[in-house]
Amino acid sequence: MKNRSIYGCVSAWLGIMSVVVAGLAFSGCNKRPYTRIKQLPIEVRLDWNGVAEADQEQTPSRLKMFLFQEDGTLRAQYDIPQEGLLRNEKVLLNVGVYRAIVVNVNDNVEVQNADKFETAQLVAKPTSAPFLTDMFSKADDRNEVVCQPGWIFSGSLPEMKVGDPITFESDTADVSIFLVPMARRMKTVHLKFTVTGIGSEIRSVAAALGGIASRIDLTSGEIMGGCQAISPLALTYASDGTAVLEGTMLIFGNEAEIEDALRNNLYLQFETVSGRTVSMVEDITDQMKKGSSAGGSQVQVEGNLDVRVNAGMVTIVITWTTGTEENLEGV
Repeated sequence: MKNRSIYGCVSAWLGIMSVVVAGLAFSGCNKRPYTRIKQLPIEVRLDWNGVAEADQEQTPSRLKMFLFQEDGTLRAQYDIPQEGLLRNEKVLLNVGVYRAIVVNVNDNVEVQNADKFETAQLVAKPTSAPFLTDMFSKADDRNEVVCQPGWIFSGSLPEMKVGDPITFESDTADVSIFLVPMARRMKTVHLKFTVTGIGSEIRSVAAALGGIASRIDLTSGEIMGGCQAISPLALTYASDGTAVLEGTMLIFGNEAEIEDALRNNLYLQFETVSGRTVSMVEDITDQMKKGSSAGGSQVQVEGNLDVRVNAGMVTIVITWTTGTEENLEGV
């Protein structure tokens, strides 16, 4: 009887402990703590203060914003107005670190390799210039013909800490606000020729400039080395009727400035009233360097163009007034 009593007590005790342990386990499952990652709205404002006043009228009304994870992988892209990605867009992000690129895009350019922050580029699209086919030198075989990019502005943020807001108003305590400094990403090249002699003999001119950049790195805004190209431009007589032949083109930058082996070849093909074609190629690398403004955003190249007709032959002589003097002759 005594043994049975002992065994009974032990069994009862084990039964009670089993119930207690099960209860604790059940209670622990129901009350296990968890962490919820907070999401915050963001606002990305575009800062145009770094853009010169003379260029302000060229700033785009719409741009593309590429948003990247902290590891640089693309998360999303947005079409945004000139002001930026505003809070009323209701873009919510988990607390963490992100990156961003903002750039305007037109028909002449395209964004490439934007799946990663570090590889995103803006590239001028290919185009054609049939008159160049028979004019390329061996040095230019690697130069593709591309469009002029047009007016391009971009900016980037390598680090956006969501949850560490820059607060400007009292009602934005839960909004992460970021400023993207925007900058102009192209140079203006202006070619101007004062025409003397029988200028009326020139019916039209086709032109193109080589040794220029075909793409920019969107993380830095700088041109990418080893990506030289040729871009066509139009040369026409001044609208005021003066004997001035001129044209303006936009380029990302000058590859010949960063690689000594490259040259800025100017390709010219004149069609004359008498039905002749005068084709010329000339190195204007020195003129491009010496005609560059202090800030580097403007390049002015000028020369005197003398048209002569002797015994039925048309000869065009150009004397440069920017940089060294060169003669260009046609038949």
